Amino acid sequence: MKQDEILQRRDKIISRLQLKPDLGEGLEEAARILKKYLKERHMNSTPEREFILWTVYHVDTPFDVDALHELVCQYRARVCRTTVYNNLMLFAEAGVVSRFQPFPNGTQYFEKNIRQKPHGYQVCRRCGSIKPLSLSEVTPIVHSQLNKTFHLSQFCLYALGLCKTCYNTERREVKEHDRQWQADKESKSKQKQKQKQKRSNKKK
Repeated sequence: MKQDEILQRRDKIISRLQLKPDLGEGLEEAARILKKYLKERHMNSTPEREFILWTVYHVDTPFDVDALHELVCQYRARVCRTTVYNNLMLFAEAGVVSRFQPFPNGTQYFEKNIRQKPHGYQVCRRCGSIKPLSLSEVTPIVHSQLNKTFHLSQFCLYALGLCKTCYNTERREVKEHDRQWQADKESKSKQKQKQKQKRSNKKK
C-alpha cells in the first residue's frame, strides 16, 4: 500500500474516534481483571494506565495506536505513543482488549473486550473506513456452531473488502494498468517486427 493511502486511512480513523461519556460498559470488570493481572506479575497500576483503559472503554469503534494516542493527548498531556502502545499490548495480554490486523503487514486495530454485545464491522482494506454491521440474524447461527465446552468471551465479525469509492478507484487503476500493459506489448511487438524487417533487408 502506498504511503499516502496509509496516511489517508490513519486520518480517517483518527477523525472519527471520539470519547462518549455515556459508554463504559464493562469498564469496572475490565479494571478488576487488569488489577489482578498486574498484581500477579508484580506490576503497578499507574494513573496513565488507568486513563488509557478508561478511554478505550469510552469509544465505540475499533482504533489504531495513533488514533488512541491523539485522543488520550486531548485530555491528558505528556502521554507518549510508546506508553499507549505498550499498555494496549498489556491490555490484550490481560484479555480486556482484543486486537486484529485485517491488512497483511498493516495496521493493528484494537477494541474493548469485556461485556460487549456481539457486533460486526465492514472494513475497507484500502482506505480503512469502518462501518458497523447488523448481526441479529447471524449471531444465533454462530452460537449454534460453537462447541458446548467452548467458553465464548467475545463475538465480533469483520467483513473485509472495498468501499464504493475505493472499489471504483481500484477498477480505474486496473483498467489503466491493462491499457498500459497492452500498449507496451504492442510497442515491443512493433520493435521486433522492425528488427526482423531490418535483418531481412540486410540479407537481400
